[in-house]
Amino acid sequence: MKLKIFLTALCILSSGTGYANSSQQEKITFVKKVYKDQLNEDLMEIDILKLHASKELRLLIQKRDAIADRHEGDMCEWVRQVLIPGNDYDVRANKIKYSVLPNGRVRAQAKNFGESFHVDFDVKCDAQGCKITDVYDPGSYRKELISIVKNGTCYYI
Repeated sequence: MKLKIFLTALCILSSGTGYANSSQQEKITFVKKVYKDQLNEDLMEIDILKLHASKELRLLIQKRDAIADRHEGDMCEWVRQVLIPGNDYDVRANKIKYSVLPNGRVRAQAKNFGESFHVDFDVKCDAQGCKITDVYDPGSYRKELISIVKNGTCYYI
């Protein structure tokens, strides 16, 4: 009887672990797709972060873009690459390493022109798929966007 209870408990724990690994793998697969899109030359004119963002994050990005549009001709101080740091990149999709952190975020690690970098993604998945709710490089990009939108200017105050 004790053996039967033990085996039942083991099966329950195993299935729970499998589910967690499946969820983690789904997030990793999604972040790989984000980087595949980012590195796809046919998609260079598309804001890949906005494309894969949650509704809330996408709205913040749109508001940020509207502020930048009001300052046409100026380079806003806060304009920067979030997914791959720098103005240009030599990153290859097959060289990016992915892992799930203890807090559930997905980390993408690579080198850009020999410089190591990592970006952490807060990803939420549901029946419709996965979306990025925040990006950490190392601070919260969502909080940065909220600050930009609140200030409504092209320059830090």
